[in-house]
This record gives sequence, structure tokens and C-alpha cells, in this order.
Amino acid sequence: MMPKLNDVESFWNSNPCMARLYHGNKNKITAFTKIEDERYSRFSGILKYALFKSFKGKKVLEVGCGIGSDGIQFARNGACYTGVDLTNAAVSIAKERFELFGQKGEIIKVDTESLPFPDNYFNHVYSFGVIHHSPNPENIVNEIHRVLKPGGSINIMLYNRTSFYYFIEVKLMRKLFFMFCEKKIFWNRLFRMFGESTAKRFESFRQKLEEMKAINARPTTKEWISTHTDDVFCPLAGVYSKRDAQKLFIRFREFKSSVWFIDRDNWFLWLVLGRFMPRSVQNWLEFNFGWFRMIQAEK
Repeated sequence: MMPKLNDVESFWNSNPCMARLYHGNKNKITAFTKIEDERYSRFSGILKYALFKSFKGKKVLEVGCGIGSDGIQFARNGACYTGVDLTNAAVSIAKERFELFGQKGEIIKVDTESLPFPDNYFNHVYSFGVIHHSPNPENIVNEIHRVLKPGGSINIMLYNRTSFYYFIEVKLMRKLFFMFCEKKIFWNRLFRMFGESTAKRFESFRQKLEEMKAINARPTTKEWISTHTDDVFCPLAGVYSKRDAQKLFIRFREFKSSVWFIDRDNWFLWLVLGRFMPRSVQNWLEFNFGWFRMIQAEK
């Protein structure tokens, strides 16, 4: 059965993105600084695509604000920021973050399929890696269209179906791994060849995958995709080709789509390929078959 919205809420309420650094550090200012450093080091393309400095004095809505990592960048650069999220955990941490750093912004818990804002209210809507986790992404997009002013802009990240990760990693490498994930000793020896930290990360993943396999040894295609996006127990995630995204955002004009991001730390095949592939080829793969699909459009 298709996961329900409360399944999605429950999972993300227990697993806010990057909250491990928040919970693991008593000094919250230090924790938030480390979170920011890690986020923009690993996902450096956000600084290019999000255009944080472009909305001074403008009303910006972030759909799925998480713990406020990107939202606080909009606020620091003078935007009139509003962040909404499905989970109490993320909203609580994001509010604390804004207060600690003296930034203004409205952050509220809300079902993004029914936004509590008037029509034609915001100048810009931003969402990074959120909509594809909804059972009804079309409803969210309709709400975004409703609350956006005519001429307003959107900048939204979805996972890319036509990506290196989806075609090679998800549909091939991880299915092979899934078939033999019970072979703990073999995999530990193999992954130690790439360093102790890599071995620990993949052993943690192997354990989760083995646990999931005991529950569901024959996942559907949709279940398999969800399992290999953010976490083995992520209840729901979707992937989008350019055509899929155009259909989802059909009510918007000036539609643009671009792709980027290769996870050099956590993709099996990249452990080998990344050691021998020229940087020029890596860049070509990233910007033609990257995992993040950025959607930019106007109302």
C-alpha cells in the first residue's frame, strides 16, 4: 500500500536532516555552525542555485524548511522569510536556530498540501529535496502556484530519474548488494580496502538493509526507490525525469531544469570509478546525469 502522510511525518519527525550534529553537541551555536559547514561543503551547488542574496525585501516561502539550514541564509540576506514543515521536530530546531543567531522569520508546522496563506502572497518559493517525499506532490505544487504572486519564481529540487545514481547505483549495484547483504564478513573485508570510515558507513547501511530484507524481501519498484534515497526505512520517495517535472509544474511558465551532484562518499561504484576517472569526466557526469534536478520557473 502507498504510505500515508502520517507515515512520512513520523519518519522525518524522528530523522530530521542533519540533526545528528545538533543532538551530538551541547553547544548549539557550534552545532549549527558545523551543520552549515557540512551542508555547503557536501552540497556546494546549493549556494549557486538557491540565490540567497537575490530576495532582499521579498517574501520567500520555503516548503519543507527542515532545521532551517537554507532558510536562515535567506533571512540573513534580507528576505522576509517563512518556513513550513510537516514535523514538530524540525520546526522546533529551526526556531531555536533563528533565535540563537538573531534572525527574523516565521516558522510553522503545517501540511504543505494545504498552506495557510492567501492567494498571490509570496514573491518566491523554495524547496530542496522535499516534494518528492509526499504521497501527493501534485497537491503541494498546486498550493505553491496558488500562494505565489503572478511573476513570482520557484526554485525546487527533485531527485533525478535520468541520473547516474538511479541507473547504475539504484537499479544495478544496490540490487546486487541486496541479494547478498547477509554476507557480513565478506562485505566488511571488501569495504575496509577503502578505509575504516567507509567501512563503518557501509556496515551501518548493510545492517539496515539486512533488517529491511527480513521484513520485505521483494520490494516493489516504488519501495526500492524509497529505500535508496535518504534512508533504508524512508517510507516514500519519487524520482523525476525532465518530462516528469514539466508535467508536475505544467501550470508554471519559463520552465528550466538542470541537474547536478554526485555523492562521492556513499555510492558503491564511485569508490572505484572516482579513483581513476578524470575530473573533466566526473564534471560531465554530474552536470548531465546528476542526482539533483533543479526546477526553476515562474507563475
